Amino acid sequence: MQKRMTFPEFKEKYSNYREQVYKAVPNVINMPHVNLTPINNEALAQNTSWHSSGRIPPNGGWDWESWVSDYRRKHHKRFEAAIWYGNQLCGLCLGKASGENIHVRLEILEGSPNYRHPLRGRIAFIALTATELYGYACGASQVRIIDPVQGAINSYKALGYALKSGNKNEPRYLVKNLT
Repeated sequence: MQKRMTFPEFKEKYSNYREQVYKAVPNVINMPHVNLTPINNEALAQNTSWHSSGRIPPNGGWDWESWVSDYRRKHHKRFEAAIWYGNQLCGLCLGKASGENIHVRLEILEGSPNYRHPLRGRIAFIALTATELYGYACGASQVRIIDPVQGAINSYKALGYALKSGNKNEPRYLVKNLT
């Protein structure tokens, strides 16, 4: 019989998965200048400059500080990432693994509104690569993009995702099988 994991061991396990993904992504996407980190104070500080863009959810403009705080408190199997090019914040993403690790949900994703940032047009690809790697680490069989913005659906489909219509109990989502 396998020893039951303590809560600190459980939290450490998923923290290790996140760290492994942060290290692996630049190699997997062959972009060594890209760096992924947790959504730290530096990322949140740089994100405040995005607020002047006029974007509002679901098209950006998320209150990342509140979302991250809430997820850290409630979802220990969360996946969070700040996407950097050098010292420039280019994107943020947040999601979580389901209770039994059947799927990983990407719930919010936002790229910098600066049209000149060096990862323009690549944030979704980088975030989804990271989310998929996290799914593999967790043993998930699917990655889901929850309630995608209409204008991004075709881009997600080009990355192998299929749209599933929602119902009164579940929003629409895109799904990609990992197995």
